[in-house]
Amino acid sequence: MEELIICVAPCPGEKQEEKFPGKMNVAEEVISSYNAGASIAHLHVRDENGLQTTDTQWYSRDVEKILSACPMIIEASTGGAPEHTLDQRCVSFTVPGVEMGSLNLGSVNMFDGVYCNSMSDTRFYAEQLKKRGLKPFLDCFDLSHFGCIARLESEKLISPPYTFGLVFDVPDSLFYTDKYLNIFLDELPTDSIWFMVRHHAQGAKSFAKALEQGGHVRVGYEDGPFLSDGSRARCNAELVEDIVKTAQKAGRKVVGPDRAGEIMGIRKVEL
Repeated sequence: MEELIICVAPCPGEKQEEKFPGKMNVAEEVISSYNAGASIAHLHVRDENGLQTTDTQWYSRDVEKILSACPMIIEASTGGAPEHTLDQRCVSFTVPGVEMGSLNLGSVNMFDGVYCNSMSDTRFYAEQLKKRGLKPFLDCFDLSHFGCIARLESEKLISPPYTFGLVFDVPDSLFYTDKYLNIFLDELPTDSIWFMVRHHAQGAKSFAKALEQGGHVRVGYEDGPFLSDGSRARCNAELVEDIVKTAQKAGRKVVGPDRAGEIMGIRKVEL
């Protein structure tokens, strides 16, 4: 049975009240998602109100609480806010317990603006990840972003095997089609593993092709709050459970953090 890694992105960005109104206990959401079947947590540095910040006290508190309760793999985000400097967008990399970090491969239209990741910015993030020994999670929003891989590899900033996030359906960016997914898959370097990320996903049914084609998936309130039956999930764990049930029907075996880390090359499982 082919293995499946589930990543949870629990906390939506500010000004996305339609996804999760009110405050969220991020650590508890991640722990319950682990118990439901998730292996990776994609976390932004946010304050007690869920807003972007460069103060890592809240982030450190959440990471410590998560790792005291479960062996979840923590992926630190370089998302940040438009006004943040490159250093500020990388503060999450400094928090003990982080094992992965997002590496955006290029700029893209997003929410009536531009999510800016110039080549020099991407190079800076790659340098910071390498400096700290963190596994890059390569976020690809557009076909042109694959051109960045060869450049970073030639500069010895990244090396295979790679873990990709193929991102679709961000407002004003590339929408999902099976054709576009197949084009992306044709561009993946040999032996790469990939996650499908779909904003405004409509439950596990939005990930059917990923499950069919050997991909892994990311779910959570950051991307979309709905389950396969169209109802709104009461918590992130329900979104994970929705994928787990669908994966079982599709013949995929959900794995835990240690096996997930072994697959991605960041952990070794003791035999």
